[in-house]
Amino acid sequence: MKDIKPLFSWALAYGESKVIDRILVKLLPELLSCNLKITPELINTSSEVLVPESLFIMTKSVAEDIVGQPYTDSI
Repeated sequence: MKDIKPLFSWALAYGESKVIDRILVKLLPELLSCNLKITPELINTSSEVLVPESLFIMTKSVAEDIVGQPYTDSI
């Protein structure tokens, strides 16, 4: 399991204001298949959001496509 919160923090820092919503919409089928209910509110209020490694990799790819630059875990 990997913490996905830093990835969303990065996307918010380098993307537009609704970037979290856009990422979650693209990942909705995968989130449903993993039986996960991740919302922007959950991301903002939780200290960490753990997801399977495969979902982290998929989220990273979607976030990079939307933000338009490679992910770096140091903000």
